[in-house]
Amino acid sequence: MKVIVCVKNAVDELELKGSVDGKLVNPQTKMSVFDSNAIEEAIRIKEKTGASVVVVSLGDEAAKKTVKESLAMGADRGVLIQCSPAELDTLTTSYYLARFIQKENAELTLCSEGSSDTYSSQVPPMIAEWINLPFIGYARKIELKEGAIRCEQAYEDRVEVSEAKFPALISVVSEINEPRYTTLLQIMQASKRTIENIPIHDLDGPDAPRTQVRVIDLTLQAMNRKKILFEGEVNASVAKLMEALRNEQVINV
Repeated sequence: MKVIVCVKNAVDELELKGSVDGKLVNPQTKMSVFDSNAIEEAIRIKEKTGASVVVVSLGDEAAKKTVKESLAMGADRGVLIQCSPAELDTLTTSYYLARFIQKENAELTLCSEGSSDTYSSQVPPMIAEWINLPFIGYARKIELKEGAIRCEQAYEDRVEVSEAKFPALISVVSEINEPRYTTLLQIMQASKRTIENIPIHDLDGPDAPRTQVRVIDLTLQAMNRKKILFEGEVNASVAKLMEALRNEQVINV
């Protein structure tokens, strides 16, 4: 059995820094937080069934660290579809991932519910649509059966159970598991392993999207505190604070 896991080298939302004119400064990247749950689930399937796990990502050289991290967690192969992240939208991303999955002829493909930077949640169902795979979203529990997969799906107001025959594509929620920590030895071993590089247009087909994405500008929203200091006797200061909050329409009492 072959399991493919789609991962994204996402913008690190915890390390965003801006200049005084609101421009993004040297944005850092990391593996999309929720993708580690999809990898963990694939590794658990591997440990139970002996399946092989292939991790694939789209991006430039910076995305290799995300693929290496996946290898350190226990994936058997790492593949990078080479392209500029600035050229990708959800349609283009889903198309080339679908072409790779179709080429690999895997029984199961796992994705996270959404990426931790844009969180559109559009790519997994789009992949399934491109290559006509059964799709089950928001899985919080996976059970493998003979020739099929059974999933509990977590929604805000209910839980549903769905089954699909292989090959299938599943998106998982973070509640499905607790990703394992990688040891220093595993990280060092993964750093020496070879990543397969595929130029994106090697996966072109007659139905390839012809959209062109170009980021024209990106400006950070400034959020500054007023830094008003109330001094003096406590009751008088509280009264001034309440008045200021009323004036700013923060409270209406």
